Amino acid sequence: NLSIKRIDFTEICGNISKHNFSRLSGVIHKLIEIFKNNSLPLSEENALLIIDEFYEWFHTNIFTYHSSAIAEFVNNIRWGVYEYLQPEFQQSIVFENDEHPRRYHYTYPKKINNSFAKSCYWDLMNDIRSKPYMNKFQVTKYLKMRY
Repeated sequence: NLSIKRIDFTEICGNISKHNFSRLSGVIHKLIEIFKNNSLPLSEENALLIIDEFYEWFHTNIFTYHSSAIAEFVNNIRWGVYEYLQPEFQQSIVFENDEHPRRYHYTYPKKINNSFAKSCYWDLMNDIRSKPYMNKFQVTKYLKMRY
């Protein structure tokens, strides 16, 4: 059993995914360090030999296991941003007509004077104009217990 930080196996798998063997020296040294921290010796040659198995185990098993929980967490962030910004959206949107399509504009906060900042504000308000596509959901606790 290896004890390994999530950030480490995520970074290692990401690097394995995007690089060929000639660009994996950092991954090799990270694997050697992880094994050393677990009191297991690992040579550079053996580290090269286990890259595919490491990737398959962590990418196929652990990432797949965590994917539902990750989707829940990302969805919660999206909903959190939406709910947090609703008061700002409600106070800043001004509808210009009752016809279809409805025209609107935003009133900018007084401290926003820069054109780029105004553009970012407009885009942000447009992003939260409608609810997130995914309803809120919670995955089973059994998909959050391991690893």
